[in-house]
Amino acid sequence: MRKMLWQSGWTWFVLFACASMGYGQDVKAMITEAAKLSDTAKNQEELTRLVEICDQASGLELAQAQVEYFTKLEAWARNKRGEIYAETSLMTDDPEKIQKLEAAALKDFSLAIKKNPKHWQAIHNRALSYATLGQTEQALADLDLAIKLNPKFETAIYNKAELLYEVSHFAAALKQYQTVLKLNPKDVGAMTGQAHCFYRLESYEAAMMAYNQAVKLAPQNPLVLANRADAYSDLGYFKEAILDYKKALTLEKDLPRAQQGLAWILATCPDDTYRNPELALRFAKAAVTQSDGLDFRYFDTLAAAEAATGQFDVAKQRVGEAIKKAPTSEKPFLQHRLALYEKRQAYREPKR
Repeated sequence: MRKMLWQSGWTWFVLFACASMGYGQDVKAMITEAAKLSDTAKNQEELTRLVEICDQASGLELAQAQVEYFTKLEAWARNKRGEIYAETSLMTDDPEKIQKLEAAALKDFSLAIKKNPKHWQAIHNRALSYATLGQTEQALADLDLAIKLNPKFETAIYNKAELLYEVSHFAAALKQYQTVLKLNPKDVGAMTGQAHCFYRLESYEAAMMAYNQAVKLAPQNPLVLANRADAYSDLGYFKEAILDYKKALTLEKDLPRAQQGLAWILATCPDDTYRNPELALRFAKAAVTQSDGLDFRYFDTLAAAEAATGQFDVAKQRVGEAIKKAPTSEKPFLQHRLALYEKRQAYREPKR
């Protein structure tokens, strides 16, 4: 838990003000308890008590130094409690609980900002809650404000890039990733994000250079290898893709991303040299088992592997599951594969 750097000095100053101005023991006790809690508070209950003390103090006639102390303290406590709500929401898959927790976090972050309009951490945290709740414009506005208040706040710049990428503003996202890399050239996430943007902008050579650099920065990171493998596969460099997927799986044997990507090549590659339907089926089944079952691509890959091994009736059912889970933009491609399986034909990727 981050400690307030201003706390100790302010505490003694405020306690001195109590004595010199004749305030009673009750106010001194409140300040003492608040100071102690600000050092030790680690859970929702302790932070709630701290907020209650600050709320009680707001109803008293206090010296200006005391008002400022409790105002800053409440902003800090609400931001920390909001972080606990937000972190708890990440540990549940229940949409109703997520909405409830993020709404509670959003309220605390907003009240923290009201108490301290320059609290850039709280502004950044509120942006993440807005993003989780699907309020993209508000999230971007808060991220801009957090960055304005702290231009070297890498996390805020990175999260702005991620959010822009998520809404398909790839050129704008690229600029933000590159800003992060200027501050920290070894940021693997930003390097990977830059590669993704280049790829989506069809700057394939630049994309592969960035993917290669990301692998150099994190050669033992299986996800970084899987990212490069995905790009190799999409561009038709099947040998290189297979090597990267296999290396990723040596680092993390049950990585669904790598299992699915490898299975797709082994089932659908236009080059007979790399196709292995039986092995594809094994990896595709493992990917579905290891994943959360929400991504349509895992079912699509398993269907392709089943069709490649002649199990067309099962493949039809499986691609039907993929169609139900897929976004509208992907459904035509899945319908095309379903039509092939109905004709008892396996799917092959077109030659590059």
